[in-house]
Amino acid sequence: MLLISHALIVRSLQITVHALFFVGLFYWNIGYWPLAIFLYYLLGILGINIGYHRLLSHRSFKTYKPVEMLLSLIGSLTVMGSPLAWVAVHRQHHRYSDSELDPHSPHRIGILRSWMGFWGKVEISSMTTKDLRKENYQKFLHNYYLPINLIYVLLLSFIDPWLIIFAWAVPAVLIFHSAGAFDVIAHIQGYRSYNTSDQSKNSWIANIITMGEGWHNNHHAKPSAWKQGEKWWEIDPPSWIIRLIRLT
Repeated sequence: MLLISHALIVRSLQITVHALFFVGLFYWNIGYWPLAIFLYYLLGILGINIGYHRLLSHRSFKTYKPVEMLLSLIGSLTVMGSPLAWVAVHRQHHRYSDSELDPHSPHRIGILRSWMGFWGKVEISSMTTKDLRKENYQKFLHNYYLPINLIYVLLLSFIDPWLIIFAWAVPAVLIFHSAGAFDVIAHIQGYRSYNTSDQSKNSWIANIITMGEGWHNNHHAKPSAWKQGEKWWEIDPPSWIIRLIRLT
């Protein structure tokens, strides 16, 4: 029941940021667009690529606890769901990749539904995220996901109300669609370096969109590796940051 209510909150926030995004398009001459694009990549790389994905979902590296907490909070502000919920879906994706139980495989539910997050019912047991459920901070981010985002919006409004659009809504919408595009492209277009049991691909297109997550076939072959780019030309910006924050 907790995950169902959380899903409704997240979807409502996603609808809200899309509405605000279109408002921002009418005011393209506002000087905050470069900031919005910068935050799209910054929040996406730190919060989703490094925090939610490589650190929390796969535990591919260890870092200082305050850093882990900060990355989790940043991810929460992207309107992609709490760390606990996001990790649960992603771990299910890896366990059942491109099978009938994969929540967002484009081969199972189609490109549009995969891209837009219309996955239907997702079966997630508490065992999927039992490690995160032991942490009070992660449970806090999940249970208070809406107030956390509202507080962020309120703080932005004190600085400049336009920042609600350009420092929250626009980056969130771009991250939403980059994630959707990635879920589709990285399982349809590209090349394969490993003969995995799924349809994962290494894709330059997906890599540019997500700034480093495009080497998906490498990742599905070695999900516990914190560095996904293997060949010298497989550029992997998240790994550059991980080198600085991981504990050796």
